[in-house]
Amino acid sequence: MSAASTRPIRYRGVLIRIRLDRDGDNIFGHADLFAGNAFKARLSLGSNRRRPKEVLDRLRCLAKSKVDAWAIAGAHASG
Repeated sequence: MSAASTRPIRYRGVLIRIRLDRDGDNIFGHADLFAGNAFKARLSLGSNRRRPKEVLDRLRCLAKSKVDAWAIAGAHASG
C-alpha cells in the first residue's frame, strides 16, 4: 500500500489536510479539517474506478463544501 499527503490548504480560516492511500486498484482518502487548532471533522472517500487525482480533487471539493456549510450555519461545528 502506498500513501501520499498533500500540502495543507487554508480555506475560510479552516486548515484542510488531505491524505490518499492506494492498495492495488483501490484508492482511499480522507480530508481532516481543523479550526482554531482543534480537529473538527474527517471526510473519507474510496474508489476502485477513479484515479488518485480525481479522488484528491473530489476530497478537496467536499472539504470546501463542508466549510461553506459551516459558514452558512455561522459556526465551526463538526457534524
